Amino acid sequence: MHSTDKHRNLIPDCINPSPDYYCTWQVQLYATNDGKPDIQRHAINETSLFDKRKPFGWAYFYENARRDLIFVMDSSWDVPKDKALELRGSHILNVEKFPSFTGEGISPSESLKRLNSRMTEIGWKSLGGWVASQECELLLKNGDIEGYWTERLKWANDAGISYWKVDNGRKRSDFAFRKLIAGLSHKYAPNLTLENACINDVIPYSDAFRTYDVPAIMSIPMTLEKIYNLRDVPAPSEGFSCLINCEDEAYIAAALGFTMGIMRHPYTGELPDGREDMSFPSCHRNIKTKLTEVTRAVHWHRIAPAYTFNAEFMKCSEELLTDTWDFVNENDEIEAWWFDMDSIKKFMSGNTLSKSAPSVICRNMELPIVTDSDGGYVPYVVSSKNPNGVISIATLGRTFGRTYMLPKCTVNIRSGSCKTFGVFGKYKNLILETDLDTSGMRVLAQDLADEVSYDITESVQTEKGRIIIPGDVIDYIGTLAQADGDTSEPGLIIQIF
Repeated sequence: MHSTDKHRNLIPDCINPSPDYYCTWQVQLYATNDGKPDIQRHAINETSLFDKRKPFGWAYFYENARRDLIFVMDSSWDVPKDKALELRGSHILNVEKFPSFTGEGISPSESLKRLNSRMTEIGWKSLGGWVASQECELLLKNGDIEGYWTERLKWANDAGISYWKVDNGRKRSDFAFRKLIAGLSHKYAPNLTLENACINDVIPYSDAFRTYDVPAIMSIPMTLEKIYNLRDVPAPSEGFSCLINCEDEAYIAAALGFTMGIMRHPYTGELPDGREDMSFPSCHRNIKTKLTEVTRAVHWHRIAPAYTFNAEFMKCSEELLTDTWDFVNENDEIEAWWFDMDSIKKFMSGNTLSKSAPSVICRNMELPIVTDSDGGYVPYVVSSKNPNGVISIATLGRTFGRTYMLPKCTVNIRSGSCKTFGVFGKYKNLILETDLDTSGMRVLAQDLADEVSYDITESVQTEKGRIIIPGDVIDYIGTLAQADGDTSEPGLIIQIF
């Protein structure tokens, strides 16, 4: 299938420049046995971060990927256990939760700086935090909203905080508020990525915009649906990077040039009390056993960084695919609050949830062509041509009844003169319609979680204007580096020489 000789590492030895992050919210749920938001907020503290005994030790997750990830503390690092809602939005590292980093005479910026230093010593790219979309009325002076946010942005800047995940709060859907703090951040915290959410109109004035929550059992079609709904977003405003964050869908982020906000974590199986972890149910995709996908995705971002979203250059197929899930034990398969959300309850028929999304989405290139269906099934496909010229593509799994599957099909892409490809998922064949001269061509491939490449030239078929890469080669090379028990789907870099 490939040469046994190992070749050079195709992945550059640098830090991923994209503002990808790991977020603690779902492990907060895990540690509290689904304690619901009020109890989940209690769970974020220095014990949960640094005590290595399960279910804690979160700062030590992702040993192979943390160099390329920001560690984002989710709600509520800046509030005490009591009066949490009254102090929401304080931005002051809570002394009750973080006694080793706070204390008399230690300023808010200095306490954050100390915690940031600890996280970077462990190996994370930097520290970030969940931010309520509101001011703390108890700390707001004379109604000076601009002064309030200016002060807190200066704290973040002085502390080296690199990410604000601006989320829920009284002003979550307030366009003027989100635009105001986005502008202030560029002035007072130029190294901070400020992520907005909830209202698409603010995307042109955002460093990053999160597509927002989806349940694991329908994460793929619901995320693609959210991306499709960005097709009418106005062009980026000058000075804003307008990156799209598609949360925990690492391969969508890698293949579409988006950023990721990872929430899967290594505590596989049931909650500590023995109940099913409904946030990542094992009866479906079992995403907590797919950690190597995260390493592959952030390594690909070293080669093809996330780039500015402009709806003008996004294409979506007219064909929609529909996934379904038949609930048997709702409490084991989804967080209960989802059934109050229109995005779920409007798509329920009896015990069956149905969601649809475009079959193919791409950026800056022609739509890939999917043929040779797998028993009548085709995957979702996403692809992108990065501004630096490299191309990425992913096939994504489907859900039918109570089964998750990733159909293997033949996928054709127009690759032009591109010589570097990020390939994710499974295929019967990947066909590159190329402008390159294939005579004398060499092809190297490498698992994006590995450190060596292999020559697959003899396994690749070439015709005039076509390079055909067999799916079994993608499967084999693309999973070489993952540990036993890790069920990650393939992810590899292919280079043509």
